[in-house]
Amino acid sequence: MIRFFVVFLTTALLSTQAYALHLTDRQVVLGGAIDVAKAQKTSAKLLSMDAGAEAPIFLLVSSTRGTAQGVMLLADTVRALKSPVVAVVQTEVHGAGAALSVLTDRLVMYRSSGLVFTELPYEGVKKLKPPKEDSKEKPKELTEKEKLLQTVRKSYLDQFWARVGSRLKMKKGKLSKKLAAGGFHWTAKQTLKKKVAHSVVETLMYTKLPEGKTEVKTTTTVKTDRAVTPAKD
Repeated sequence: MIRFFVVFLTTALLSTQAYALHLTDRQVVLGGAIDVAKAQKTSAKLLSMDAGAEAPIFLLVSSTRGTAQGVMLLADTVRALKSPVVAVVQTEVHGAGAALSVLTDRLVMYRSSGLVFTELPYEGVKKLKPPKEDSKEKPKELTEKEKLLQTVRKSYLDQFWARVGSRLKMKKGKLSKKLAAGGFHWTAKQTLKKKVAHSVVETLMYTKLPEGKTEVKTTTTVKTDRAVTPAKD
């Protein structure tokens, strides 16, 4: 019975652009900064839920800041789970929150929510500031280690935005220009129209999934020593 309910709920949620969001107790709230530390804790919660069943897990997103590594850590976790992960964007989310939302298995949005895409920091290595046009000072010469880290930073971010861009159905050049110019904003309606979001929430429902019970049988073997009288000749 439990298996039937889980399969039915998964099919109902993932089949069409349903405007009724059917939440369950399999949900994780994700607010604040999505950095590596936060991503590790959230990944552990997702893995724990995934081990319990294969019903959808709802990621309630309200994050407005974070790092590229934090987003990618969570996105890779989502990609590896058996359970589908549904991002539910509840408000205007910026930077890391917007990027992660489009990297889940399914995206639904509240009517007043939106996605604001901006450049993201690479945790541990700062972006080099370009020299001022009227500055007479010579730019600081980087050490070999600093050059290496800047190369790694650029390579990582290139891969990161390529992955996000594929979900946004946006070419790399166009996306790069928009981010360099300060970023861009999509409302829930625009995100749905561009077929990046799967639905905009009209009504909410909630169901507490039944808990599965596992019976464990234990067999105990008792060995008893007894004296045996020798047979007579």
